[in-house]
Amino acid sequence: MSRKILVVEDEPLERRALVERLKSFPVYLELDEASNTVDFENKVRSWNPDVVLLDIKVPGGNTLTSLGKLRSEGFQGKVIIVTAYDFFEYAQQAVGLNVNAFLVKPIKDEALCDAIGKAIDEIKEANRTSQQLLRLKKFILDNKNFVASLMMQSIINGEEITEGLKNVAREVGFLPTRELHVFGVVALGTSDVEENQWPQLTLLGELQRTLGESVFLVPWVHYITLIFFNAPLESPETVAYKVFDMALQNDIHCNIVYMGKIRDLNEISEILPSLEETLEESILEGFGNFIYGQLKPKVEKVKTDAGQIDFNESFSVVLEGIRDGQLQLVNEGVNRLFSLLSQCEVTRANVEVVRLLFGGYLGQICQLLLDLKCDEEAIKTWARRQVRDMMIPVRSLVDLKNMFFISLEEAWRVRQSVKDPELVLIQKALTYIEENLGEANLSKVAQHVYVSPSHLSRMFGRVLNKRFIDVIKEKRIERAKKLLAMGYNVTETASAVGYENIAYFSTLFKEMVGYSPSEYKKSLPFLKDGT
Repeated sequence: MSRKILVVEDEPLERRALVERLKSFPVYLELDEASNTVDFENKVRSWNPDVVLLDIKVPGGNTLTSLGKLRSEGFQGKVIIVTAYDFFEYAQQAVGLNVNAFLVKPIKDEALCDAIGKAIDEIKEANRTSQQLLRLKKFILDNKNFVASLMMQSIINGEEITEGLKNVAREVGFLPTRELHVFGVVALGTSDVEENQWPQLTLLGELQRTLGESVFLVPWVHYITLIFFNAPLESPETVAYKVFDMALQNDIHCNIVYMGKIRDLNEISEILPSLEETLEESILEGFGNFIYGQLKPKVEKVKTDAGQIDFNESFSVVLEGIRDGQLQLVNEGVNRLFSLLSQCEVTRANVEVVRLLFGGYLGQICQLLLDLKCDEEAIKTWARRQVRDMMIPVRSLVDLKNMFFISLEEAWRVRQSVKDPELVLIQKALTYIEENLGEANLSKVAQHVYVSPSHLSRMFGRVLNKRFIDVIKEKRIERAKKLLAMGYNVTETASAVGYENIAYFSTLFKEMVGYSPSEYKKSLPFLKDGT
């Protein structure tokens, strides 16, 4: 590749001599000349040379002044100063103008060749770097959704977003200049394959083509894809129509939630839980739904002491049964608790330690009865009896189990005196869910207990410390485990508990149980034996 060299020299003989010497350079050079500052400026603007051999003093003034003007206009060429004067006088000004080298007249061939060679090598290296940057920029732009995903993960995990990642996100347009429109789509195929991510992958490719380059698509959890629009939006319904049309053409079931606009990426962590919950709830009502999402109250997770995790987990089932008014759960928790105790080596000396542990559990039950606003006199009577029984000597673990069981029976009777209307309503809702598990959803349950869906959702969080959708999922998966153990196949089980989409059911089952439905069924001992 040829390089363009401009020789700026006012003495004609010296100028011609430089040009002739450059013709013998091993690399082909295109050469041109200028004898004054006006010529110099015009030829740089019109020809854009790669290298300029520049005499400082020529007619028309100081060429460094002209160079400063050209640099401000964007000239990036290499400059080699050629002068008979003391270059230290001009060094500071020249360095500020990004001059590459100084050659003092008379110029030796070796020095000229070396200076030109270094300038051309720097141009080659700059071009290589520029090409690499262009390829990197193209790669980033082609994978802008991956950049958006990295930003999302950093925000959700509470990590500090580095300036480098911010610059990359800004380059691809993910940092909102005005506002980002946020959508969520849950997409599921219609096949009976247990775990199938293909619908979500199909969705990503089709949506990018359908919605345009101003859209960012981030694959998320549970077959959910997040959609961000960093451009003016005609209307959310228009977007929903395009997505539904695309889904119909590709045999995909989907629901869409629009969460409105955000002006800062940190707002994503505030709206994302509500978006996920709304999408999961929408599946209970079928597919083809477009929903305007709203922020939902947060439900804090209750932490347990890792030192007694097994006992506490079993007792938490007892507490849940008392709180929800479900005697079956209370009995299940007691059986699990007693089973754990039977596995431990409890000596006569340790019985009192276990008794103290049970005393703590009874204290939690008392607090729960107070929270439930049960009859105050009934609670006092029950509490006095527990204090009295703590004085009775206990000789064995059997005696302790009997005393605890009697205490629970009495606590259950106190539980029946509950007066809080919210708890009565929640109990009615839970009973309806149990009896209609396969078709229960937020709208139907709310209609059954005569409140709005949003009010019922808040009540579940306030009273049960759980999201409505989590209650549904837990109850459905527990029933699914029993059905699989009874010999139902995966398809029959999914349908029986209200999930017509096998892929979604299988993903949810694996997340909550640790195995896919098929793996869980194979792990059951009596099914392995064929009995």
